[in-house]
Amino acid sequence: MRVFRPKEPPKMQPPMTPMIDCTFNLLIFFILTPSFSMTEGYLTTNLPTTSGPVAGKKQIDVQRIKIELLDEGPKGERVSIVLNDNQNLGDNFDLLRDALKKLRDQGLPANHPVLLSPTMACRHKYVVKGFDQAVYAGFSEIHFAVPYQ
Repeated sequence: MRVFRPKEPPKMQPPMTPMIDCTFNLLIFFILTPSFSMTEGYLTTNLPTTSGPVAGKKQIDVQRIKIELLDEGPKGERVSIVLNDNQNLGDNFDLLRDALKKLRDQGLPANHPVLLSPTMACRHKYVVKGFDQAVYAGFSEIHFAVPYQ
């Protein structure tokens, strides 16, 4: 007696070309449609200035002290110090400390902002020396700028 076995159904394969076309269309769509702007993530507000805890008080624009450390010589082995864009102190960190102490003696508070701005090739030891001189002069709020070319 012969036993009837059902044949295996043929394997179904969906057509791949339309699926690849659809995938590439979606990929191109998602690459080209987003628009990233510089203000993304910031909420623009228009708050009234006539109410609140600082209403009616004069706004004071604090100018921070800027110390630029410019590399000189091959491989940044020497540094030139410029204070507030107009006072060139050469490579003498003692003069920097004296100039900063003079500013403190003129009445600047200890929390007055100081910005250290080194060039890209400036060695770290000079940045640390500048930081130390600002601390020795009595400043407590010292910021670092991103190094520039």
